[in-house]
Amino acid sequence: MAIEASIWRDERNQQMNIVQAWRIAMMMRAKRIPSLKALLNTKPAKPLHGKELEKRRREFKEMTANVDINKLFKKKE
Repeated sequence: MAIEASIWRDERNQQMNIVQAWRIAMMMRAKRIPSLKALLNTKPAKPLHGKELEKRRREFKEMTANVDINKLFKKKE
């Protein structure tokens, strides 16, 4: 699961970099640049309810079932 999560994260980062490059290219060609407030205005995440919420909670428990928090944050000596 950790490897799959890492691959997904890398793919997501690559997509975000492509989108960012595209946006920069579009702004360079724009006659009018939108305000920073308009660009940063994002909608809040939609709260989950019912079956979808339970599904996400179950997935989280499965992903973290074998994670030892103490090992993750243990300082190297």
